[in-house]
Amino acid sequence: MNQPIREALPTPTGWLVAPTREFCLFFIRDPKSVMVAPTVYTQLWYCLEDGTPTKLKNTRRLDYECAVETWHELLSQDWELVEHQLNACVEAA
Repeated sequence: MNQPIREALPTPTGWLVAPTREFCLFFIRDPKSVMVAPTVYTQLWYCLEDGTPTKLKNTRRLDYECAVETWHELLSQDWELVEHQLNACVEAA
């Protein structure tokens, strides 16, 4: 009997910085969530003008659909995807 191979759904991952440059939002897939119904953690950070996170404001857990909707909504509102050294920023918290 052949079982279909299940692949993980692509989840939003990375840093989005607000147009005002005062907040950034970090999206990361919950490693304990199942592949077919992933959950995503978001961390809202205060940040510097260059988008570098400085202080954690809050953390939320979202289901897959809410995470994708939030990601696309923020991008459509001029939030900017930026690259960071993820471990360095998260460990600073």
